Amino acid sequence: MPFIPPKFDRNQLMMTSFDALIDSNSVARIIDCFIDHVDLKSMGFSNTVPSNDGRPCYPASCYAKLYLYGYRKDIRSSRKLEAACKVNIEVMWLMEGLTPDFRSISDFRKNNSSCLRKLFKEFVKRVTVDIKTGVVSVDGSKFKAWNSKDRNFTILKLDDRIKWLEQHTEEYLRQLEIYDEEELKEGELTQSELEEKLQKTQERLELYKSYREYMEKERLSQISLTDPDCRLMKNKNGMDTSYNIQTAIDSETHLMLDYQTTNQATDHGLMASTTEDIKQNKTGEIINVISDKGYLQEEDMVECLEKGIIPNVILPKGEDTYELKIDYEESEYDPTSTEPDALRKTLHAGDIPEVYKSVIDKVVVKEVRYFVADENEVQLKSPYLTEEEMIARAAEGYFVRDPEADKVYCPTGTVLRRKSIKANGETRYANRTECKKCPYRNQCASARMQWKEIDFSKDTLEKRAKWWNPEDPDDDPKGRGRKAKRKGHYEKKKVVIITFRPNKQLTQLRQRTSEHPFGTIKRWHHSGYFLVKGKQKVDGEFALFGIGYNLSRAEKLFSFEELMARASQKGA
Repeated sequence: MPFIPPKFDRNQLMMTSFDALIDSNSVARIIDCFIDHVDLKSMGFSNTVPSNDGRPCYPASCYAKLYLYGYRKDIRSSRKLEAACKVNIEVMWLMEGLTPDFRSISDFRKNNSSCLRKLFKEFVKRVTVDIKTGVVSVDGSKFKAWNSKDRNFTILKLDDRIKWLEQHTEEYLRQLEIYDEEELKEGELTQSELEEKLQKTQERLELYKSYREYMEKERLSQISLTDPDCRLMKNKNGMDTSYNIQTAIDSETHLMLDYQTTNQATDHGLMASTTEDIKQNKTGEIINVISDKGYLQEEDMVECLEKGIIPNVILPKGEDTYELKIDYEESEYDPTSTEPDALRKTLHAGDIPEVYKSVIDKVVVKEVRYFVADENEVQLKSPYLTEEEMIARAAEGYFVRDPEADKVYCPTGTVLRRKSIKANGETRYANRTECKKCPYRNQCASARMQWKEIDFSKDTLEKRAKWWNPEDPDDDPKGRGRKAKRKGHYEKKKVVIITFRPNKQLTQLRQRTSEHPFGTIKRWHHSGYFLVKGKQKVDGEFALFGIGYNLSRAEKLFSFEELMARASQKGA
């Protein structure tokens, strides 16, 4: 038999229902059941109460079902969802025949972004009720924002473009001065064409200068024009405008318990804020959180311990413990309590709470000296009044910092801009593009890097470049720089030093727990980028990412009947 038996006759009339065409175990039935048993009005969704005026609106429940199905089945675009309402049998069944246009579909996602997070948490609450959960693994990943790199500017990028445009402006002006129509050669620009190009160049030059002026005034490291909330971040494919999404994943079920949308380029200080809501839902319990070295920040780890969260951050090679320092506060406390307020008082009083006996080796109360600045101390100002004076001073062999404009002049006159702020409070300055073209690069930059990076404390105004003129007497042999004398005094205070020992066995779970959801969302669901602009709207769209992932994960964990029962009942 060469072929499967004949297909059905397309012209034959059929007596059936839409429900009969939908598979009995279809995910569309789970989504339909879940939304029908959720109070969308209490969550703040629009169009939950119809108006008698004007044209009738589409119900919010239909939009919610459409989006949940779309993000589970990799149909994210509002235009594709509009088409699915007319050709996809499961979507037609979910929408009960309604066919909204793409603008109405898109507006629902934009206007209800804050409500979508509540919908995500409600689904998590229902699928996790009465099941055993493990430790919480926290990790971050970069998701592409709706903003091209050409529409993102760092201050160094603006410096480079302004310099390039100024050179072109000078060239156009030179050509106009010597222009002679009789001597016009083939391929050369006419006078009107030169004037048009000059005008466009000058307009763009003024625009870029206004951007730079605004960034210097507001002390911004970068700006994005299409989506102002996104930032240029480093990922596996280089640099791109992105959001850094933090997720909290359960190690037993691999369900996404919570998430946090940030535009912070690194993960430092984000562990406590990402897991805070999970801890609040587990009253009286102490939760274990595991993360990689990117979350190593003393203040964040202390905040976790104060809230009842054990921060198992992967240790540096050769280390077994972390040393955490907090202020001493004398008060009455209960070391047996697991409430956050009691935990905080116990730690600050220099004692170990009972629940932390296995992770805190010892606590020591110690007295230290620290500097207190005078209240009337004015902001540090440069002794050089103009930019020309600073450049002249730098030409003598110094790196000169302008604290008001937040930039540094190097001996060649090149401007170094702020790159980052270090953990010790010092600001790092660099200019990778110009350093690579500098003839003194081999003398100035280290052997490890191809450009110069220099750190300034807030009290330092200049640092000597020893390589510039070695014959001059070296009044600063260690290159620490000349500092402005600060007005203030020293005081003594008590601090509590905590020796914290993370669980090394738990940290081994991190990679196989946190990487799986990101891989599923980005590769299987093809959702490595956002379709909306603004941090609030991005947060709402990632809620749809999370629901889509948790839906697919829940289908593996439970039978269809169990999942339908959980979708129709409120979580504990």
